[in-house]
Amino acid sequence: MNGALTLRKAQPSDMATLLALINGYASRGLLLPRTEASLRERLDDFTVAEQGGRLLGCGALSELGPGLGEVRSLAVAEDAAGLGIGHAVVDHLFEEAKGRGFREVIALTRRQSFFERLGFAVTERERFVDKLRVDCAACPKNVCCDEIAMVRRVSVSSAATAGSTPAGAFR
Repeated sequence: MNGALTLRKAQPSDMATLLALINGYASRGLLLPRTEASLRERLDDFTVAEQGGRLLGCGALSELGPGLGEVRSLAVAEDAAGLGIGHAVVDHLFEEAKGRGFREVIALTRRQSFFERLGFAVTERERFVDKLRVDCAACPKNVCCDEIAMVRRVSVSSAATAGSTPAGAFR
């Protein structure tokens, strides 16, 4: 791979590549599929990783409710796996979560160790019943889901945290 990795917001010109990347994983049951309409509707949530003019990865940060975001549609081109692109995308999304005022960011995943390395901790899926009701209802694995719910608190300045829940505690 030539050149530095660039992280930027997705643009309409990225649509075809994003759909191919996400739906390539979806066809193997690893991500939820996206239609062009659903992607276009949430395009502002997406960050892409690009190197040498080639889109190598993507991820979205979606708002689930007040103070709560979710990392979703995280995908990396198969020939670029293991190069730290997914890690860079999630780190970027987490910084975005801080700027958007989120208190927590969740991920539903089968890659527990990946998210643990990024500071996420396992939590109960039932905490996110509204999300489960919407997204999981349409998933073919709904009845026998093997995804793990993980959460990471978003740190804020020490002045803002006086009297709040400690960083390692999850409600």
